[in-house]
Amino acid sequence: MTQTSAVIAPLAIPETLDPSDPAAADFIAAGRLLNGHMLEVWGNTDFHDTPQTQLAGCRPTPVRRRVLLAARSGDQILGLATLSLPLADNTHSALVHVVVAPQARGAGLGKRLYAAAEEAAAAGGRTTILGETDHPARPGRAGGTLAPQSGTGVTPADPAAGFAEKMGFTLEQVERISLLNLMDTAVGADALEAAAETAGGDYELEFWHGSCPEHLVDAYAVLRQKMSTDAPMAGLDLEEEQWDAARVRETERKARDMDAEVLVSAVRHVPSGQLAGHTMLMVFNSNPAVAFQDDTLVLREHRGHRLGMLLKTANVVRLRSELSDALRIWTWNAAENKHMLAINDQLGFEPVGYSGEWQKLRPAR
Repeated sequence: MTQTSAVIAPLAIPETLDPSDPAAADFIAAGRLLNGHMLEVWGNTDFHDTPQTQLAGCRPTPVRRRVLLAARSGDQILGLATLSLPLADNTHSALVHVVVAPQARGAGLGKRLYAAAEEAAAAGGRTTILGETDHPARPGRAGGTLAPQSGTGVTPADPAAGFAEKMGFTLEQVERISLLNLMDTAVGADALEAAAETAGGDYELEFWHGSCPEHLVDAYAVLRQKMSTDAPMAGLDLEEEQWDAARVRETERKARDMDAEVLVSAVRHVPSGQLAGHTMLMVFNSNPAVAFQDDTLVLREHRGHRLGMLLKTANVVRLRSELSDALRIWTWNAAENKHMLAINDQLGFEPVGYSGEWQKLRPAR
């Protein structure tokens, strides 16, 4: 059997990783394919996930379900399409990702996998299909560039972008991918003191590692919800997410199951008691040298006090203190988010690539 006649079928998400379970063996093989793809793209293992982390990430939650479609030739998995399906909000959308093994490329398998994924999304009533592509910065790279509908930033016109275009997607937004080398940065206690002084006495920092304190969880849910409306979204067809304390706790549980440490710095407006902003870092215990910057948000009514700089500086200082094996931080920011990019530059982040945010709108059935 060749890759052109590979059979595409759902891949089960197993209950455990017992090697005697064929479903577990298939899932582990699919995970190796995903890890190999990220190694090929970035040339390092910073994005390598263990099977345990991958399994925890794929298990359903009240707000999200994942579907895996595998292309198989005999007992070999040659390609994989993953769908992430929101269940609590944005239920009109699906995030799709397609990976094909190097030896199986050029024969139309990626197109077949995407078609199967789109059909599965459509069967679930999803009319907005989203996709993401990674593009490491490579000086002297041949070929042109693509500009998004937002008009800000570009991505290389490489095979990943070409595949998205062939599948009918439109590039809506570009994010800059940046990396901070913690061995080189000067961010420390002095920088944190200076940032706190600039913010002023009306603001105080709150910290937690893992679980949000009970007395702050409702206010924190407001920040997480605002992240879905206040961050630049360009023309992406996404609605406001609905967050409450239960969703915060579910997200925290998911991170623990994925064996991740989560550091959150929040800032409280002293006169009102309101949480005015937050930022978070995630470190997987299986790869402790690598930290990933997640949400950073300051509520609109509290902007203008350099709180973004205070929050990010505070979390870098805490990371170096509490998870001292961390050597670098990855972060993603919309190209039009000039303010946050300027903060990153000041902290010492260096651009290392770009992410394309793609969208395809389908008619409802």
